Amino acid sequence: MLRELMRLYLCVLLSSVAWHNIGHIHWEPWIPQIFTHILRSFSLPIGKMQMSLEEYNPIVSTSTKWIIAMIGHGSSCLQYLRDLLIAVKNFYHPSNTGAFQKDLVEFILGLAQNFVDRVHLERTSRPVWFFAPLESYRLTEQDITDFVNCVKDYAFISIFNKDYTEEAAKTCKYLSILRPELIIPSIVEKHFSSIDSMTEPHRFTSIMTCLTHIARQIVQQTSAYSQGQIYVLPLLMSALPGIDLNDLEKTSVTLEFLDTILMLITCIDCSSAVNIRNDLTEIEKEVCLSTSNFDDFIVEFLKRIFQMIDVLSTDMSDAVTSNADVDIDDIMINWKLTTITFNIVQQCSSKIFHKIREKVIDFVSGVCLSSRARDIVSGLVEGLVKGNPVETLKYLMPKTCESIEKILNHSESTILLTDHKGDIELTWYLILFAELVHARGDALIIYKSMIMSVFRQCIHFINKNSYETIAHAVEHLLESLTHVYPIDYRLTVENIDEPFVDFLPIRAWGQYVDFNKLQVQFHIPNEDEID
Repeated sequence: MLRELMRLYLCVLLSSVAWHNIGHIHWEPWIPQIFTHILRSFSLPIGKMQMSLEEYNPIVSTSTKWIIAMIGHGSSCLQYLRDLLIAVKNFYHPSNTGAFQKDLVEFILGLAQNFVDRVHLERTSRPVWFFAPLESYRLTEQDITDFVNCVKDYAFISIFNKDYTEEAAKTCKYLSILRPELIIPSIVEKHFSSIDSMTEPHRFTSIMTCLTHIARQIVQQTSAYSQGQIYVLPLLMSALPGIDLNDLEKTSVTLEFLDTILMLITCIDCSSAVNIRNDLTEIEKEVCLSTSNFDDFIVEFLKRIFQMIDVLSTDMSDAVTSNADVDIDDIMINWKLTTITFNIVQQCSSKIFHKIREKVIDFVSGVCLSSRARDIVSGLVEGLVKGNPVETLKYLMPKTCESIEKILNHSESTILLTDHKGDIELTWYLILFAELVHARGDALIIYKSMIMSVFRQCIHFINKNSYETIAHAVEHLLESLTHVYPIDYRLTVENIDEPFVDFLPIRAWGQYVDFNKLQVQFHIPNEDEID
């Protein structure tokens, strides 16, 4: 045991020395021995013999920094790395299960992550208390390309490893940061080939997980690569069949992908820009024309969500709500749908917002849903309210308050005050009301009289569900009126509606923001809200 610890600490020490002295130490004579030691540390099963994990110390994660520090300036390190990976390639295949696969996948993840760190250190950092690698030993563009080509195939294989999909996806993310043109087309191609695979459903979920991690590199325009934007609309449309209540894992990864990518783009039809601007590249023209399909995507997305809600409203689906695992999945679905709706609404054109609002309002009006489905619908409403509170309240608040008062006026008040069973329709509208009063404080002031009227009539209910809903409404209202919170999460402060003379939305997709240029807008309670 002591020997194992000493070997591990020695590896940590040498890795640190190599990393902090890039270009100052001549490692070339020792590279063969170093890679031999790394190969033995994998503890791979050879033939019928299973190597003991105790005999060879697992130094995989530590050695990756050492390897990356030795690359460059004509070093043979990259060639030895290539030979090492070729030697263990068969063990990367998902069919070869064993404890060794964890080390193998984490090995390429560590390589990719440390390589990105080194590129960042050499090209963007301005070290003060940190080291600066020698200029002549810094990585060249060819070094970066060679490294990505060396590692990418093993990352692609590992994507389909059920136990380590997440690590493989992170590896692809780091590689796509370095050379998106070598990573994105291959993964997108694998995705489209996995859609119709009925015998291997795991391929779809694995690829969707990977696409989620590389979403920014797909949607982002850079000087070196912008072709990824061409895939955005086809990927969005192809992901929708993944919303399937019969497969909660598939639904989960699909919603995660949609949430991530819709946070990075604007849902705007930019096709008219082709006829307005004369500075568009051929790729930008193709992307602008493809954005005309955003309407179709929104319609199909809402259609699938409404179908899912209808299924959840059946008695059979309600019967399983006592299962704790199902409850956790429901919470995840509700949360993701809320954030997806919010991302779409806050960064879409007025035309698309009106379509979303119309369809959601038509669906929720006059519909009494089961308890399980109500949470999902209220999540959609919450996304609308947070994304565009003024326009959402304008149409939903009067209707909701009117429906509540109509039910109260057509019922015996004494019955509602003494009936412990409550009224299903009334409870549903109270849930909507509770979400609406979670809007921005200054947008709620206009409806003060309506809101107070509902509270005065409902505060004396004794039905548990109705009373809890009113309590949530009070909590939401106080939070909206008295708290300080950010109110704008958009990618850009520019006007995103037509015409696109001064600003083209697709050029803002996935772009990073300088912290010093952030223009955060906050809701600060005024006297009318506090009063």
